[in-house]
Amino acid sequence: MKFQKVAILDRARGALLGTAVADALGAGYEFKPPLAKDIPVVFKGGVFELGEWTDDTAMMICIAKAITKSDLSKGLDIVAKEFYNWFLSKPRDIGIQTRAILHPLSDRPSAAQMLEVSMEFLAEHERAAGNGSLMRTAVVALPFLSNPLVLGEVADQVSALTHQDLTCREACVIWSKAIRHAILFENFDGIQLAINELPAFRQGFWNELFDEAEASDEPSQFANNGWVIHAIQAAYKAITMTATNSPDHLVLGIEAAVRVGHDTDTVAAIAGGLLGARWGYSAIPEEWLNIVHGWPGLQAKDLVELADDITEPIWE
Repeated sequence: MKFQKVAILDRARGALLGTAVADALGAGYEFKPPLAKDIPVVFKGGVFELGEWTDDTAMMICIAKAITKSDLSKGLDIVAKEFYNWFLSKPRDIGIQTRAILHPLSDRPSAAQMLEVSMEFLAEHERAAGNGSLMRTAVVALPFLSNPLVLGEVADQVSALTHQDLTCREACVIWSKAIRHAILFENFDGIQLAINELPAFRQGFWNELFDEAEASDEPSQFANNGWVIHAIQAAYKAITMTATNSPDHLVLGIEAAVRVGHDTDTVAAIAGGLLGARWGYSAIPEEWLNIVHGWPGLQAKDLVELADDITEPIWE
């Protein structure tokens, strides 16, 4: 199959910008109850500035910056250092689990050191399956468009730096592979294909979870969406219930994800990454792109350049 550069870059940009705009849109509704359908979803200020993205996008940018400096399939030391440098910047928002992993580390930690702390956290906490690695995973697909096997391995290990729990790691593998598939083939079939590539004893687990989401009435039913399982179910339901087979699906899906309540920025970021990968940067409203910004002093145009820089050139 021949891939066109313009189309691939549009959808790769969409994965990053879809995450960022959805994150920033959801930030104004975080920790609030579900939003009624007759109330419009708009950018709001609060803890964050109007249109400012949160730690979801900031950590994704850390991974993207690491990709510009190294091959993640050969090691994650640069990712660990980028995460830690972001932590030292004293971000306004950081997940409890991520903070617990990064806080005890010293300057310029290695991936091995971060993994060790992450493993200790998992051993000591019953609730170590937060959504904090899934929220940032969209970018991992971009340098591995031609190699889904390596993509899965890297997505797993990038998650493990802070979220060692098996469900967290598998969620990142599934979503990263789905984003890759959407960029290449313009559909959402990558979710099921990724599940089919998991060990046989795990396929039933994930099929049941996505079937449950499909059968639900509303994504807000998955109210414990700080948990990776409810987060991915809520994002998936927001995507499937708004499907239109046209680019307006991106806006409808992101708005539906924001309406779920509770961890709105993260559910929206998860949904936005996959919707952006499917429909592309060109489907994102200009007024959203004009307002979105955040750490480390970047705007939409900077994320476009970053996406272009790290996307594997698989076109002819």
